[in-house]
Amino acid sequence: MNINTFEKQFKKVIIQRGHDYYVKNHVIDIMQIDNSNWQAEVEGTEPYTVDVVITSNGDITYANCDCPYDDDCKHIAAVLYAIKEQLNNPPVPVSRSSKVKKSTLQQLLTTQTKENLISLILTVGENSPNFLQELEMRLIEPTDIVKAAKKMIVQHLKSGQEGRSGFIPRHRASKALKGVYSTLQHAKEHIDEENYITAIELSFLCLQYTLEALQYGDDSDGHFGDAINESLELISQAIEEGASLWSKEQYETVYELVIQKAMQHELDGWVDCRIHLLHACVPLCVDDAIEEQFKTLIHSMESTSDDWNAQYINKELKQIELHLLKDKYSSKEVEAFLEKHIEDYHMREQIIQSAINRGEYEKILQLTADGIQQDQQLPGIVSMWQRYAFLAHQHLGHTEEMRELALTLLQQGDYDFYKEFKALHSTEQWPEVLEELLNSLTNSQLYARLIVEEQQSKRILDYCKEYPTRIEDYYQFIKEQYYEEVCALFIDAVTIDAQSSANRKNYKDVCRSINIMRKAGYTVEAERLITDLLQTYPKRPAFIEELKSIMK
Repeated sequence: MNINTFEKQFKKVIIQRGHDYYVKNHVIDIMQIDNSNWQAEVEGTEPYTVDVVITSNGDITYANCDCPYDDDCKHIAAVLYAIKEQLNNPPVPVSRSSKVKKSTLQQLLTTQTKENLISLILTVGENSPNFLQELEMRLIEPTDIVKAAKKMIVQHLKSGQEGRSGFIPRHRASKALKGVYSTLQHAKEHIDEENYITAIELSFLCLQYTLEALQYGDDSDGHFGDAINESLELISQAIEEGASLWSKEQYETVYELVIQKAMQHELDGWVDCRIHLLHACVPLCVDDAIEEQFKTLIHSMESTSDDWNAQYINKELKQIELHLLKDKYSSKEVEAFLEKHIEDYHMREQIIQSAINRGEYEKILQLTADGIQQDQQLPGIVSMWQRYAFLAHQHLGHTEEMRELALTLLQQGDYDFYKEFKALHSTEQWPEVLEELLNSLTNSQLYARLIVEEQQSKRILDYCKEYPTRIEDYYQFIKEQYYEEVCALFIDAVTIDAQSSANRKNYKDVCRSINIMRKAGYTVEAERLITDLLQTYPKRPAFIEELKSIMK
C-alpha cells in the first residue's frame, strides 16, 4: 500500500467516511516524529490515536488505530489523507531557489538545549501522566523498574474501565492494555541487553495484571489472550537465553521465582499457563539439585483421579518430564520413558517416528496395530495409526494391505488416499473398483469431489438433481452433455431460493444465481425467469427492486 494510491486498498464505504472525516477536520493533531514515523489524533466517538510508518518511497508498512474496529478504519483513512496532503503540498517556498520543508519532531528536539528539553518534558507531562510514566521506565535504575511498570500498568487498566463497574468493554481492551504492552516491550529490550532476570520480572508483572483484568474484561478481540501468551513466551525466552550465562545462585533465584509464580493459587484455573511455566523451568535443571526438586514437584502434581481435567494434567506433566529427558539425557533413556508411557498416544507416536527414522517397519506395524486396538474410541487417533501403518506397508511392499488401508481411509473421508488407492489398481481393474468405491461413498463429503475428478457426468447430474442449488458449482462439467437438464436445474434452484427469501441479502443471492445462469449460457431462460419472479412476488418491493436492477 502506497500513500499516493492507498484508497484502492480500503473498502469503498470506509474510504468515503475517512475522506469525510479529513475534510471536516476530524484529524485534530498530526505529527511527523521522524523520517518514517507519523502519529495523529482523530476526533471520533472519543479521541483515537493513529500510528503510521511510511518509507522514503511512500510505501505504508504499518498503520494502526486504537479504536475498536478490527480492520482498516475511517480514522486511518482520514490520517492517510492528511499525510498525503502534507507530503504532496509542502509549504510555499521562501524564494525561488529554496524550499522550506517542515521539520520532524526528531529534528526539532536536536536543536534544543538540555535545560529546554527538561522543561519541555515536564510541561507536556503535566497533561499527559502516561507519557511521564513511560519515560520514567526508560530512565530509572533497573531495581526500580518493576515498581514503575506496575504503576503504569494499573493506570492504563483504570483508564480502560467503564464507569464505576470496573468492567473493561471490548472496544476499550486495547487501550486498557497499553501499559501491559509497553512493559512487554521493555521486557524484550532487557532480553536484548541480557538483563534476563529483569525481563522475567516484568513479564510476570504483565501476566499477573492481565489475568486479573481478564476477570472483568471482554476479550472478544483476543487482546488479553495475546498479552498472556506474549508474557509467557518472553519468560521462556529469557530463561532459555539466560540459562547459559547464570551462576548457580542465579539459577536458584530464577527457579524459585518461576515455581512460586507457577504454583500460586491464582493459576489454579489457568492450567495451560501453569504448564507453560513448568516447561520454562526445564533449562534450569542443568543444576542437579534443581532437577531433583523439579522432578519431585512434577510427581507430586500427578493425580490418580479419572476426571478428564486430572488426566489432561497428568499427560501434560509427562510431556514436561519428556522435555527434561530430551534436554539432558541420552536417546536410549528417552526411548525407555516413551515405552513406559506408551498408552499416551503422543508417546506412542514419538516411538513410531523414531522407528521410521531407523527403518523398523515391522515394529511400526505392531505399534499401530496395538494403538488401533487401544484407541478405538478415538476415530481421529485411529486414523493417524492407519496412516502410519500404510507407510510401513508401503516400505515393505505389502500391496494388498495398502489397498485395504487406503480404502478404509478414503471411506473415512481422507481424500489424500484417493490417488494412492487408484495407483494400486491396474487400468483394467479401475472402472469396476471405482464403481464400488463411489457406491460406498454416496453419503460422504468426498463423493462430489470424486465424481468430478473421475468425470462421472451422469452421477454429477443425479447429484445436482438431489441438491439443485449446487448446480452453480457443477454445471460446467455436464452442460454440454445435459444442456436442457442443467437449465431446468438452474430454474429449480432459483425458484427454491426465491421461495425461502425474506430479506434483501437473500434477494441479492437469488439475483447472483440468475447471473451465474446467464454466464452458463442460458440468457433467454434467465430473462424469462426474472419475468416469472416479478409476477410471482409483486408484494416484495425489495425483491422487485433487485430483480429489475439485473434486467437487460
